Amino acid sequence: MGKKKRNKSKLKQKEDFGSAEFYCAKCDYTFEIDWETIWDIQECTHGYVGYHLNDTFICCEKCGEFIEDKETVGVKNPSKKPSQFIMDDELPF
Repeated sequence: MGKKKRNKSKLKQKEDFGSAEFYCAKCDYTFEIDWETIWDIQECTHGYVGYHLNDTFICCEKCGEFIEDKETVGVKNPSKKPSQFIMDDELPF
């Protein structure tokens, strides 16, 4: 009889892009969100993705308040450093 074929997509290892850690000042709570979830949020809200958080709407897991960019604790990314976000007025042309 014939052999069963394995699904190649199941055999591929999922790449780990790391996570970002956030702090909610309202309820004094620190939590992490993986970058793939952040990219999904970015794609749904404004159609592009990147390693920046200044225009991404992240809510606290406990109280539901929006987290401001200044409340970001850190980026945990084992394989890559996030690229620096360049504002329009910082462009050389």
